[in-house]
Amino acid sequence: MEKSLSITEKFVLICHHPEKGRFIVSSQYIQYGLAGAILMDLCLEGKLGLNENRIFLKSGSLPADPVRAEVVRMMTESDKPRKTAHWVRKLAFRYNRYLKQVLDGLGRKRVVRFEDRKFLGIIPWRRSYLVESYARSNLIRQLKNDIIVYRGNNGENMALGGLIEACRMHRILSSDREELKIIRSQLKKIIKDHPVTDVVQQTIREVQAAILASVTAAMIASTAGRR
Repeated sequence: MEKSLSITEKFVLICHHPEKGRFIVSSQYIQYGLAGAILMDLCLEGKLGLNENRIFLKSGSLPADPVRAEVVRMMTESDKPRKTAHWVRKLAFRYNRYLKQVLDGLGRKRVVRFEDRKFLGIIPWRRSYLVESYARSNLIRQLKNDIIVYRGNNGENMALGGLIEACRMHRILSSDREELKIIRSQLKKIIKDHPVTDVVQQTIREVQAAILASVTAAMIASTAGRR
């Protein structure tokens, strides 16, 4: 891509509809995937380390990005190192706030544009649209190629591929059944045998676990409601 984007920005971009002002991935998956992407960005920025499944700050200096800066402040104010699962849940709880900030950043980079509207002529709401849909398609093509041939030198794309596996977003990369089999197989192998860092690997596991718990809870609630 011509513009330099973070893992978090790339994740939001591939989840976005190429033409319409909405996302093509369930908010349930975006919620935890976004949390994981933020942690991965901090990790690859050299801010985070992992000790006995507890994340600790290697550096308390604030990143330029406002979302990551807020997370670093929260971790600094925490009374002790917390487990990865704690931070995945905590950041996911702030999903709407962080998604808006990420979209604002993409707007400043002219990757998305916004249309402001009012529901019933009173309640303001906003839709985002991709300025150039080829930016998304180029990212997906590059990501798919990196996964299939395993170009391990691109740590960001490998981390992003891990999020795609965790959030069950394989069909964003391909609709071909045989190609999907290869992608799923490669992603599992990459996550197991070639993790980018221990923080990234653990984050992928916790995002998977959080999504499974969320989906299960929704199914139980739905079943109970029909009785």
